[in-house]
Amino acid sequence: MNFFLNNRQLVKTFWLVVCILIQSPTAQSQALQSESKPVLIPAGEFLMGTEDGTEIERPVHKVFLREYKIDRHEVSNQEFEMLQPDHPRSAASVCDRCPVTLVTWFEASAYCEIRGGRLPTEAEWERAGRGPDGFSYSFGPTADKGKGHFGREFQAGAKPVDSFQPNSFGLYNMSGNVWEWVNDQFSFYPQAATGTAGGRRTSREKIVRGGSWYNEAYYVNVGMRFRLKPGMKLNSIGFRCAWDAE
Repeated sequence: MNFFLNNRQLVKTFWLVVCILIQSPTAQSQALQSESKPVLIPAGEFLMGTEDGTEIERPVHKVFLREYKIDRHEVSNQEFEMLQPDHPRSAASVCDRCPVTLVTWFEASAYCEIRGGRLPTEAEWERAGRGPDGFSYSFGPTADKGKGHFGREFQAGAKPVDSFQPNSFGLYNMSGNVWEWVNDQFSFYPQAATGTAGGRRTSREKIVRGGSWYNEAYYVNVGMRFRLKPGMKLNSIGFRCAWDAE
């Protein structure tokens, strides 16, 4: 029975993605523009990873990225429902401006494509989350519950996507609130710094970043990573989109 239900869910997700992609890209992109313009992240080098994590966050290594754009905040229920009006809202993230959750990696990726973008790479997400100063948390060098939504009771739920102060790049809630899908397939980091991210591939799992409202500070460190099957839907996982710079 579980096998049948899992496959039925996969078929449903497949047809949702197909329906998204066959619609007019131009019309959909215009209809799905985010309420705020994405932020331009300048080209530059940063240190990716953290020694405070596990083997999958190590070693810390230098990565250079060209400039790119990324959403100021997580995609909200209201924004996602312009595409998928029947999408069920999680009871833990129910308001219009709360982050959309219960989305697979495939659904998140398809939404970003219709907006003319894509999910951010793991390196892009971490660079944006660290801000220009390379902080361990999006809001600063140390954990501070007054500046981010983390370490709460599970019943607290997610907050609106533009809660708290943005980081120095102008991005909201990259430490806490909800985990966020990124584009990459999971792999270990390279054992020697090569100027690029990515290393030995181990699975077809995808990566989520940023931690959620009920995770402790350890998990909302922007260097932390967690791997999941791309068909998973959880009430604590959302996403934001990214674009190549023009």
